[in-house]
Amino acid sequence: MSISLAPKSLTHQHLLAAANTELSGRAGQETFRVLDVGCGKGDLIAFLQAGLTDLNPGADIEVHGFDVTDTLAEYPEFPGSTVDRLESLMPGVPWAERITSVSQHEAWPYPDGAFDIVVSNQVLEHVVSLPSFLTQLSRVLGPRGCSMHVFPLRNALCDGHVLMPLIHRVRGHEQRAAMARMWRQMRVGNNRSGDIRETAERISTYLHLGTTYRYFEEFSQESKRAGLKLSYRYTQELYQQKISAMLGQGGMAGYRRSRRAVIDWLAFCTLRHVSSITLVLEK
Repeated sequence: MSISLAPKSLTHQHLLAAANTELSGRAGQETFRVLDVGCGKGDLIAFLQAGLTDLNPGADIEVHGFDVTDTLAEYPEFPGSTVDRLESLMPGVPWAERITSVSQHEAWPYPDGAFDIVVSNQVLEHVVSLPSFLTQLSRVLGPRGCSMHVFPLRNALCDGHVLMPLIHRVRGHEQRAAMARMWRQMRVGNNRSGDIRETAERISTYLHLGTTYRYFEEFSQESKRAGLKLSYRYTQELYQQKISAMLGQGGMAGYRRSRRAVIDWLAFCTLRHVSSITLVLEK
């Protein structure tokens, strides 16, 4: 089935397919509520609203979203600009009621058990307090709730924000800045203009204050404390989406519900070093 709105990225197509796979297992349910954590400009929200509606005719789909406004990724005009953008993309939806902002120190502004699906795209590497995040996630998920999070672990060989290999693994501001200067001199990364020393200082500061890369083991421990089951299913499917796009094929709108545990494990062990993984947390 064709989707009435095109995805802005492969991760958007991937999250749609994963969410649609989870919803397809809920026969008889007519209303589905989805939350995008760290929704930014709202592109993923619009795509999920359009895609899940098209793929589940007759179902009532509600996609909500929020972002925090006291981080380095701050949008000063949020949430008004996101509401305006969504109204232009998909008029007729009460977006002003569905998009909100919070402080990273506040509880998420939703009742307990409010959502069937929660997603995030390149967000968990920016979360400072993982226990607080997982506590709120567990609280807002419904009894059979499921969440999918696409983000890189600390194992990844290259930081996806400045596109410099291994720099996110270095602890210590001076050492990170020195590595940034080295990569700049070799013309590696996406910060190739301006004074090399000033750029390196800015990169090191951003990585320290704006990112928190973690290993999988920390997610395993903290999800247990939050009462959430953890899985890395759908990680290999993200790369299947990438291969499909490279071959000029259409994006997949759903995945196999039956899993091959050994293949999932082998794929995760390899792909966590390449780029993003898909972390699944559920009730």
